[in-house]
Amino acid sequence: MRIELYQHYTGSAAEQVVGTCEVSDAPAAQARRLFDERGRKVAFTEPVPLADGSSRHVLDLLRELAAWGVHVDWRASGSPADWAQFSHLPPPTSADGSVDLGAWRAGFFPGKCVFREGPGFIQIRDRRRGALDCYTVDEPALMSAIRELSGGAEPRSCEPDAVEQFLEHGLLVRAGQLQWWAPARGRRWPVP
Repeated sequence: MRIELYQHYTGSAAEQVVGTCEVSDAPAAQARRLFDERGRKVAFTEPVPLADGSSRHVLDLLRELAAWGVHVDWRASGSPADWAQFSHLPPPTSADGSVDLGAWRAGFFPGKCVFREGPGFIQIRDRRRGALDCYTVDEPALMSAIRELSGGAEPRSCEPDAVEQFLEHGLLVRAGQLQWWAPARGRRWPVP
């Protein structure tokens, strides 16, 4: 999928495309590179299918760009029945199917589903269901799986027990043919 890069946020009189590229299979590195290149808005040129396994890298990039504070302009398609699994992503400009865009826009806030790594642990905070679910992971196999998944790895290439635990807690989203790591890498922790 092709993306367009802008150096200004929405509403700028000087808004113009300063570059285009394809979504890579290394979303964390690509998001950082786009941010370092002074990209402050990214527009996805095609609708993003929310229940299609082929959209995993696109969703990874959306998640990572939002963590960097980059404005993303995107459209959702193929909406799964449980669209709230994706509600920590910035709301799309349009969506088909059962997605309630009004509820998505009203309930969105940065840092809704994030993780951070500390010395010997990874902490995950998930507010997609309304209440705060907080997980502290210190098992090496689970920490390794988190690092792999957040870096764009295919879930089937990770430790099966870890994948099953992440699916059980909703941290690994299953929608149609898609299995996707949901928590974003926290750039700034909201609580001092």
